[in-house]
Amino acid sequence: MEIFDGQMCVFGGKSVSTSVNIDDFLLDYRCVDVTKTVEQAQPKWKLQNSASQFAMPPLAQHTTVYDRVNHVIVPFGGQSPNGFSKAINLAVYCSMFQAWGASNVLDRDIRRYVHTSVLQDKTGDMIIFGGASDPTTADGQDLNAGNGERWFDVNRLVLDDARHNAYNTSSNATLGSILKDDGQGTPDVIRGVIHHSSVLLNDTLMVVLGGDVYVNESAVMQPFDLLHIYNVDTMKWHTQECTGDIPPLRCAFSASQHERHIYMFGGVNVNDWSTFFNDLYELDTLTWTWRKMPTPNAPSP
Repeated sequence: MEIFDGQMCVFGGKSVSTSVNIDDFLLDYRCVDVTKTVEQAQPKWKLQNSASQFAMPPLAQHTTVYDRVNHVIVPFGGQSPNGFSKAINLAVYCSMFQAWGASNVLDRDIRRYVHTSVLQDKTGDMIIFGGASDPTTADGQDLNAGNGERWFDVNRLVLDDARHNAYNTSSNATLGSILKDDGQGTPDVIRGVIHHSSVLLNDTLMVVLGGDVYVNESAVMQPFDLLHIYNVDTMKWHTQECTGDIPPLRCAFSASQHERHIYMFGGVNVNDWSTFFNDLYELDTLTWTWRKMPTPNAPSP
């Protein structure tokens, strides 16, 4: 999901969570106007038809970032249908021409899913964290290159080498380079986290929210009263205590940032997949205080 030019746009996904048959993948791209007040539970989504639709990759549980400098939505990772080989170059959507096409960025990394990615505007780097790889994502590649089935480290994908090298003056990275951050290692309690969300504050601080890690073959969900934050410039982690209306433990929720606030909606308890949430929480990043928001007529969980 990305918001640009007054529209919230989504593409891909699946109608069946456990299947990887091509018929279960949603091969369309839709947008809804967010410049107007939404007065109904199901606002009108517009199907974006394009002659380039064939170039849209069939993906699910992927992530996207929107690069406002180059006017492109860049998807990363995700599951692919059985028998589908990934393209040599990453597919992107150009918002200026409203068309899909192949970029100049090679798709070098082993696919992962249930990860997060955020874009650092000043460097043009996609910051990638967490996630898992399995036969539906690895495309026949060696999973051991991705720390087994879980991904532990912070990586960055260079989407704009001119911006990256201008900010990192000692670097000579090329377009599409996958760089492993060589700073402080990921804290043990969130190593291999999946089903989380991440937002980037002030183009510098990646706030990791929720998710779960496996401990002794059991899923341990991460609390919301103690958040882990990664400085993408200094490559160091720190923790931040939070107060207020602390949200119940959950995973696979949506989160977005508006100015100094982070908003979180929905989710599921991965230790009881029948427990869903349809509540909305606001986190003030100046005071680090959670507030449960009123949600009349909220959609069903």
